[in-house]
Amino acid sequence: MALVSAGSGRGQSPSSGVPIDDALQNITTLVRPGRVGYATIWDGNAFVQCRRLPGREMRCEAAGAVLQPSLSRVLTPERLGRLAALGFVLDPSFGHHVRVFPAEVPTATIAALVLQVLTEAYDAKTSRLELSTAWVADLPCPPRAGPTQNLAGSVTDAPSMRATAIRTCSYKADPETPQVVPSAEALVGLYGPTVAAEIQRLRLNSTRRVYVVFAAGIGYVQCGPETAPVAIYCEAQSAESWPALAAVLTPERIARLHRAGFADPGRAPNYSRSYPVETFTDAAIAREILTLLFDVYGYTGATKLKIETE
Repeated sequence: MALVSAGSGRGQSPSSGVPIDDALQNITTLVRPGRVGYATIWDGNAFVQCRRLPGREMRCEAAGAVLQPSLSRVLTPERLGRLAALGFVLDPSFGHHVRVFPAEVPTATIAALVLQVLTEAYDAKTSRLELSTAWVADLPCPPRAGPTQNLAGSVTDAPSMRATAIRTCSYKADPETPQVVPSAEALVGLYGPTVAAEIQRLRLNSTRRVYVVFAAGIGYVQCGPETAPVAIYCEAQSAESWPALAAVLTPERIARLHRAGFADPGRAPNYSRSYPVETFTDAAIAREILTLLFDVYGYTGATKLKIETE
């Protein structure tokens, strides 16, 4: 990668020591046939990477936890909400958060927002920010840094990354290899983007009869859309629907469901609650579902999470 100098000249983003605006202008004006320019700004493994699309829109990806599970400890529900408020939406292909800026948006505006994303959503420190630009072969699925690599998930054709590069158009961990996790946070890191994408599907199809069941083998949480107002209605399995759960759902675990806002069986044979979409992001709902599977049902990923839909 060709490093861009982080000097103090024109083009620096406000309150930043790196010239993000200059880098975005550079990948816009410097055209190399058959290649695409990428500007990557990062602190540690938290990054935002931008490129121009054929229609001159600017597409920016902010790192997710699919390829970097450690980011699940950084991307709390509040910070995921901040990403959403800044216009970034989850892209399930690699678990990144993406925003596409119209071609007419000034690079200075995009640069300021990139800095805002890094500092507010990832707690990046401006004094540690690094920046690079690189031109990568224009392919439908350009190579990306693989799991365990620096800036995993970012587009790169660096020779040091080639042996472990991802060359497909999407990525998922090996579904046949269960991954036992030690905490709810780790479970969110493992399945969060997938569960959030399923919740997003429900929200986008709120007028249709759609549903999703997250079955952990020892219990499930199932959800579907509600309308007027739009919300995601979820049920957590009770001992009334499966008596074997009487040994699992101790008073303490039932109290945990209550603290999460779930009502006792009555309206339905399961514990239930609704998540208004104006209040809860897809990622926040996904995080709560997975946390409840861990805290209430004792699901640690020893068996693969089974996802059932209509």
